[in-house]
Amino acid sequence: MDKEYALNKFYASTDRKVTPLMRSRPLANTFGLPAGKEYSCKDATEWCLSNCYAGKIEQLYSSVRVFLLRNWDVYEANKHSVNGLTDALMPMINKFIDDCERLGVEPVFRWFWDGDIPSRRFARAMQRVSCDERVVSSGVRFWVYTRNFDVIDLLLLPNLTVYLSIDAGNMLKGYKTKCMYPSVKLALCADTWDETEVLADKFEGERRGARCPELTGKIPLVVRGVGACVDCGMCISGVNNVRFASSKK
Repeated sequence: MDKEYALNKFYASTDRKVTPLMRSRPLANTFGLPAGKEYSCKDATEWCLSNCYAGKIEQLYSSVRVFLLRNWDVYEANKHSVNGLTDALMPMINKFIDDCERLGVEPVFRWFWDGDIPSRRFARAMQRVSCDERVVSSGVRFWVYTRNFDVIDLLLLPNLTVYLSIDAGNMLKGYKTKCMYPSVKLALCADTWDETEVLADKFEGERRGARCPELTGKIPLVVRGVGACVDCGMCISGVNNVRFASSKK
């Protein structure tokens, strides 16, 4: 594949936790960019940077890092054009839909298993993808966790569940954003479950949110051939806030 062609198309990743079908390898239904403030994570907090599981995977597996950097090259080549970003995303999403239809599985897609929404133009491209006629008619459901609160107004869509990733470092901005856009959900992050409860209590009138059942061991990573997130369904459908702790204690 030559460089010119590669820069016209993004590529989806596989992730056992979120896949709607696990055979010899997971069906690819998630998208990522490299982690770190020098890439897409402009709004990363100190807690986020020190607990970045995705960044650790990049360090552990050089092939994953190379794959994500290829997506970053595509972003860099198209970052000034919403049309260019949309055109680069649609082949990836159409292939995902084709795979789901061929295999007869639920079309659920996670934005950003690694990295974060890098710009308003990219968010606008996500909006266009979500509103695409084939995407809507196929019943695709998207979900995303983000610390880029400045793009939320572009992502309030029927088939996209948005979670504000909040820890002590961005709690105030997260609170203001939640007040502005009450329909978005909260992903509350801390070192311990008790600390996630302290964060939750600052959002008066909000449900505290469930502990991620995969992290607590309530749901295995893969359940009957589907990822834990698909088996749980809570974040995909946005029925509740959710809490994540870096420590299992």
